Amino acid sequence: MDFDEAAKKFVRSGRSNGPSRMVSLDALIPGCGWSIAEPYNLPILAGIRAERERLRGRAWLVVLYERSLDYEGIFEEVRLDEGFDESPRALARAAEVLQERSQAAQASHPDWRMSHRHVRWPKLLQVTGKRVQPLQDFFMDDGIGWGNHHIHVAVLALPPEPIDQELLAAIGADVELRAYFRKVGGR
Repeated sequence: MDFDEAAKKFVRSGRSNGPSRMVSLDALIPGCGWSIAEPYNLPILAGIRAERERLRGRAWLVVLYERSLDYEGIFEEVRLDEGFDESPRALARAAEVLQERSQAAQASHPDWRMSHRHVRWPKLLQVTGKRVQPLQDFFMDDGIGWGNHHIHVAVLALPPEPIDQELLAAIGADVELRAYFRKVGGR
């Protein structure tokens, strides 16, 4: 079987009427540009709706973005942690998340060294016209260039309708966000 045949077989749905149809998520999040093959769009849609409901009415959101590279491969994860009404409470939670994740990373790699590296994340300095709260991050590496772990935590303003295109653009990790929403949506 050549590559084209294998690709066609891979995208074929369980139905007898041919390949899966791509479904745009622009109706739910205008401007996001996400298109997902059906039925794989369903848990992502469910996850977005669940997160909107959970975060509705909140003003601030703690977001975790973690990236790791080691001999096992590349790992990236985004988590929309908690929503808050006041930024001081959100900042306190961001500090807790950073401490929890950095301690876990240090326990996984006790021989790695900590250092400071600034990576511009989130991708936007403002969300809904409010400045992203002070960034907090943690970086450690193996000292020889084969492995590193970077933990970013930020507090972003939430729009009136949580999970909009601006928030997605600020986070900037589309693949990881879709994986997060898929997980929240139940698959």
